[in-house]
Amino acid sequence: MAHVNLADLFALGLDPHELGLDGDGITSTDRLGQILTTQLRDWITRHGSLATITPVVDLNRTDAVDRHDPPEWMDTLVRLRDPHCVYPNCERSSWDADLDHIDPYQPPGEGGPPGQTRPENLAPLCRRHHLMKTHGRWRYRRARDGTYIWTSQHGRTWLVTPQGTHDTTDTR
Repeated sequence: MAHVNLADLFALGLDPHELGLDGDGITSTDRLGQILTTQLRDWITRHGSLATITPVVDLNRTDAVDRHDPPEWMDTLVRLRDPHCVYPNCERSSWDADLDHIDPYQPPGEGGPPGQTRPENLAPLCRRHHLMKTHGRWRYRRARDGTYIWTSQHGRTWLVTPQGTHDTTDTR
């Protein structure tokens, strides 16, 4: 993915207004969330050397690769799709998290199937929760609607949605 600072944009003959950095729309940023496009334009104008503008990532992409570490586009897609750790009630930014293989990765040379590293098999987990999942007998899965269903080692369950976490343990 290319990162271009404001000076490079002008050197390439590109105008920030042509990139959609004008008007009063809403812009989504990696770490700040949503801000007004005019705020972004003003910030880039003042601090352009600190900014990077990257290509749009197709959030519907489903390509798979036959290696453990995802390519940069896939890493970005997963972090944009899930803006925080997907463990119940965790609010840690996905940009500060590990990407976890929901179904544990097994190298193809050791009998693992092809295509294990794909967006629907990856989710951001902060280091603490990644270790809990890996070594603590917690398990989870990603539902087709993009929510996550977690099960503890004691059989309790939680549903993690973009709106929050819901305890779904049947207490009958």
